[in-house]
Amino acid sequence: MIYPDIVLPRLRYQYCPMCRSELSKQVINDDQIERVCCPQCKWVHFPSNAIGVVILITAGNGIVAILPPKAPLEYPAALPAGHGEYGESPEEAAIREAYEETGFQVEITDLLGWQFNKNLAYPGPMINFFYEAKAIGGSIRDSEEGRVKVFALDNFPAIAPQRGGSRKTMELYLQKINSLNGLMSDE
Repeated sequence: MIYPDIVLPRLRYQYCPMCRSELSKQVINDDQIERVCCPQCKWVHFPSNAIGVVILITAGNGIVAILPPKAPLEYPAALPAGHGEYGESPEEAAIREAYEETGFQVEITDLLGWQFNKNLAYPGPMINFFYEAKAIGGSIRDSEEGRVKVFALDNFPAIAPQRGGSRKTMELYLQKINSLNGLMSDE
């Protein structure tokens, strides 16, 4: 069985997980999409896209940053982020990741945007959701992701180019703030 490169190796089934028959590719629906399926028991492999979340947390008069231990000095910061667990909504994932990585209990205040990335090596194609949240409880604590610190917006450290989700979330947040400031100056 030949899989496209985009399919992660762990998802490249050769044999049916139900009856152990050799799998084949067939068009089985009117959509004309070739799918991996079992000719014996009719099991069909429907791999799904991964879900990721990035959270910009406001706490007091600042924004919560994670300072990863191996981050380059010129790009020391990241925002809390992670993968959605099986059966977890993106909002639930954002709330959980925020707590796990910062110690803050949060309330989602805005969906700043989303983005589909088809060509990620790991975990494969991913839909990222970019959230704004406010701290409503808990207390700041470091995590395995790094030290956690709150910075004023105008003093927020640089985010590394490879941290695309953190950069995109900050960009969307700044667009929102600038848009709101523009509306207030028009009044």
